[in-house]
Amino acid sequence: MKRVAGLVVFAGIAVGSIVCPRPCHGQAVVIGAGYAAPSATDAAPGQLITVFARVPGKTPADPVVAKAPLPATLAGFTALLRQTFPSDPQPVPILSAVDSQSCSIVTPLVCDTVSLITVQVPFELTANAPRTAMPQTTVPQNFARLEIGYNGNPADSLVLNPVLDRIHVLNSCDAAAGSTQPAACLPLVAHPDGSLVSRDNPAQAGGVLTVSAVGLGSVPVGPVLIPVATGTATPQQAPPVDGVLVGFDTRVNASPGMLLPSSAAPANSAQLQAGSVGIYQIAFTVPALAAGTPACDSTVLSNLTVNFGRTASYDGVGICVTPAAPAPPSDSRIRNRSRM
Repeated sequence: MKRVAGLVVFAGIAVGSIVCPRPCHGQAVVIGAGYAAPSATDAAPGQLITVFARVPGKTPADPVVAKAPLPATLAGFTALLRQTFPSDPQPVPILSAVDSQSCSIVTPLVCDTVSLITVQVPFELTANAPRTAMPQTTVPQNFARLEIGYNGNPADSLVLNPVLDRIHVLNSCDAAAGSTQPAACLPLVAHPDGSLVSRDNPAQAGGVLTVSAVGLGSVPVGPVLIPVATGTATPQQAPPVDGVLVGFDTRVNASPGMLLPSSAAPANSAQLQAGSVGIYQIAFTVPALAAGTPACDSTVLSNLTVNFGRTASYDGVGICVTPAAPAPPSDSRIRNRSRM
């Protein structure tokens, strides 16, 4: 990632690389740290993704959240998708722009304003087939980037790796969830009445829950490859999504993991979420917990992890389920106790 005309761009859901449309000169810009060079950001057609842009000297502004149909310009920011196939650039709709300021108290005091710009990657993004797919496709690889601009300044470019799907289970604190000041950060896993699953509001075995996610990719319906236009709200007759699998990990505090073919099964249903932009809804039935599974408490943060997968990606979420009540003692044991 490099800076052009005062605009520095970072990636969101994952950190990606930035290339300059012209030679970059001037002050060095720190873009992150770690043990590997930054790589392109995976993005699927229709994906909601948050881009972090630092504009030197920008005064923090109030959050701005757009309504569908989403605009191509919001709070001074613009976004443009360029890709190999098709080659025509396409405006990218913007859902929200939220400023966040952080300061280092080490002398001299340094403060940065970082803008969180949540955009919808167009459904027109041409995804590359997974490298694990057999037989290998002979179609040339598609390359893509998002160009982010502010108040007409030249854009920096966030390099994308177009993939079929890049599943991400939404959390209420995610910018893509649309809530700028959530009461608490909770995974968007909901009971039938719409309330979120939590330690104080656990799921019940046999109940049906719905999870909100982004990045499930294209939703072809018959000959129509893009049934919902990019940036527009999903209609009440929401298009279904095929090939979504679900698996369960009953270990306490288990992290999300790749689905095992032996245990994965189709989700009850999966579809674009009516009334929203770029958000999908997956329904599943809560399995019974094994005997002896503890209830959630201050140390048991989850006692069931639900994993989701489609073609090229997976993600999961830990939830709290009410354990089954202990079995009552048998009649013979009761009689024996009465004789003592």
